[in-house]
Amino acid sequence: MDELSISNRVKSSCEILEDFSFGAQFKFDSGSPLADSGPNSLVGTGSSTSFNSGHSGESISFNGSAYFQISSVPCVAMISQAFSLALWIQPNSRVGTLAHVSTDPLGRGSCASFLGFYTDGRLAAQILNGGPPKFVLAPSLIDLSPNWTHVVQTWSGANGLRLYVNNVLVASNNSLSSYRTPFASPVYVTLANSLTGSGYCYNAAIDMADAFNGDIDDFRVYCRELSVSDICTIYNS
Repeated sequence: MDELSISNRVKSSCEILEDFSFGAQFKFDSGSPLADSGPNSLVGTGSSTSFNSGHSGESISFNGSAYFQISSVPCVAMISQAFSLALWIQPNSRVGTLAHVSTDPLGRGSCASFLGFYTDGRLAAQILNGGPPKFVLAPSLIDLSPNWTHVVQTWSGANGLRLYVNNVLVASNNSLSSYRTPFASPVYVTLANSLTGSGYCYNAAIDMADAFNGDIDDFRVYCRELSVSDICTIYNS
């Protein structure tokens, strides 16, 4: 038995689903800026990061070489396991990795950048589907700082790969319903940097040679595909 919790009230079905499927949430607020607010109390570590005013509260800031890494992340890149990644970003430039997934803390092992920027500056979301990652691209460029943009990547066997920007579905590929991946255990998720994965990991739409420069706020991991209603709630919260 693990993670037993007792509530002093009856929880709704929505709350139970949220608790069951919530992999992690990092708000980056003062007090405990690197603490996981989700039910799993995952460990996050930062390198050369700083903190700024965020979309809500504070945000974590990256200078183009910094990174933030979370270990033992559940469900992401697990075989046939639906997942969602959600975060607010305030980029200073449209290059680099936003979320890199690996079985090695150096960004290697079985690895790929799942969210980041394409060579022309558009947002890209990708998954491993056998061979190089398969990806979808946003149709247009997002705003740079000081504006904030909400980005959500989802994958499920029912709906394939989807990319939402500011509460709007902007790209999808329903044919990517088969998730072929060698990942078989909880992984490392590294924000803003692929570390030593560049030149080693599978590469497709996201140039892993570049690191992200800008701010990230309210990073969330879910062990299910977020619905349109879920994403709307997060976007407006």
